[in-house]
Amino acid sequence: MKTCFYLVLAVTLLAGCKKDDPAAGLPAATHTGANTAGCLINGQPFVATGFGSGPGRVAGLGGGFAYDSAYYLRLNGKLGGQDGSLHIFLNSVPDYKNQALLGEYLLNNSTSYLPIALPGQCLSYAAFFPNDNTQEVYRTDAQHTGKVEITYVDISNVRVKRVSSGTFESTAVSNLNPNKTLRVTSGRFDRQQ
Repeated sequence: MKTCFYLVLAVTLLAGCKKDDPAAGLPAATHTGANTAGCLINGQPFVATGFGSGPGRVAGLGGGFAYDSAYYLRLNGKLGGQDGSLHIFLNSVPDYKNQALLGEYLLNNSTSYLPIALPGQCLSYAAFFPNDNTQEVYRTDAQHTGKVEITYVDISNVRVKRVSSGTFESTAVSNLNPNKTLRVTSGRFDRQQ
């Protein structure tokens, strides 16, 4: 009887732990071209699901290889019920026609960002744009840093399949209040362009 009690207790605790895992609401970290992405922002799930409706609907995930030597991701979704957009821009990635772009990219420079500047004027960064009409932007800089790791690339047939997958994390600071930051953790993306 005692063994049965401990077995039931263990199963209950394991089930409870899985339910309390904050990353449980995020898409799986895959590399199949599933066009999924998500992260935790200050511990809350932010998943690329898009927002709006009808012809004005904003897609959940956009970007990929761009501007000849850059990589760009745009995740659009909801954070705490409010629309928002997370942008990741990697400048000067190696030629994507080979596997050399696999690896870690640091987000540790103060830089301008899209759409304020042209791609050639931007260094690598992450930025979060709350869609709340305040003009507030949270972005990485030399003191508030992050990293992106590209873990998988398949460009075997550029016309058909351009898959890239990886992980990301960062701390970003508000342009309106230097005491406000966002912490991005458990980020993952699986993009087919």
